Amino acid sequence: MADNEKPSRAADQVRRLAAEGGLVRYFHKASNDERRLLWAGATEIAGPLVFLRVTRPIEHKRGHHQCATGVRRLSSDCVDRYHDDVESTVRYLFAFATAPIDNLEGWLTVRVGKATVDGHRRRRGQRGAQQRPRVAAWLVDALDGDVWLVALAKAILEWVGTDTALGVLWPLGAWTEQRAVVTGDHTVGESVVAAEIETVLTAMRQRPAWYDKYVDQPMGRKQAPVWFPSRDVDGGYAEPEPFTPVAPYEQDDALLQELAAVALDVITQRVDRGDDPRAVVAEVVTTVFGTLPTVAGLDRLPGEEPAGAELVAALIEDPQRREQIVTRVVAWLDEHRRR
Repeated sequence: MADNEKPSRAADQVRRLAAEGGLVRYFHKASNDERRLLWAGATEIAGPLVFLRVTRPIEHKRGHHQCATGVRRLSSDCVDRYHDDVESTVRYLFAFATAPIDNLEGWLTVRVGKATVDGHRRRRGQRGAQQRPRVAAWLVDALDGDVWLVALAKAILEWVGTDTALGVLWPLGAWTEQRAVVTGDHTVGESVVAAEIETVLTAMRQRPAWYDKYVDQPMGRKQAPVWFPSRDVDGGYAEPEPFTPVAPYEQDDALLQELAAVALDVITQRVDRGDDPRAVVAEVVTTVFGTLPTVAGLDRLPGEEPAGAELVAALIEDPQRREQIVTRVVAWLDEHRRR
């Protein structure tokens, strides 16, 4: 509510009942229409407090500085979390405001943290996730007591029950930063953390019923990301970007690695057969990287085809660059054969 707006009749009634100590009793005896009115009034009171005390600090911590400027600037996922926290605070108010309260805002300010934490745990329980995530002793043993892997296991158990929409499969960036803090190793990238996640999940799957209950099912209940259509240059609505668990650049790298593996296999076989190494390398590299596979880029929007493979293809077309590539591959073959 803006400073120049007057409180609504519903908010005034909530304050009056709270001051008299009869808010909870009146709410539980009220009709459905009266309850809706009281709930709206309590939401009007609690909303600004939740944003200032809970939402804004969290958004600053996440780096969502635009979201931290006001409720109307919250992104879709962030506004969902805000509304969940407001609901939790209002629910707490109508459960525990049994004694007279002269300063309702002050009473809520002291308790908003506990109210939102309780609401968070309640929603985790509704998803089937552990309300207080902990790593069981058998899982610690399965991970050989590795400090980071145990911390990662707890992070996974927390993540599957969070309010965060499933915009990404795992928050690799945040967990890579967490890994650096825990281990002191700042040289590891997201690919290593992704492999470690699979290690932890493999250990968890040693107990299939436990894994299904506390990981698989809660993950399946996570909300899909909300999409708000945006205007394109012609004034119409742009199509939403498809969700993929693997980033496009990672797909491009995987494609190049797959092509390189095929090329090396063919080159090695032909050279071992007695063919001229330089001629073989030039022919195979041109054939494999000169044109993309027919399926490449079919899952991308127009103009977003695999850029990495296109760059390699352009290099192959340049005679001077192609000669440099041939020379390096032949040198690698000579070194490989000497081993």
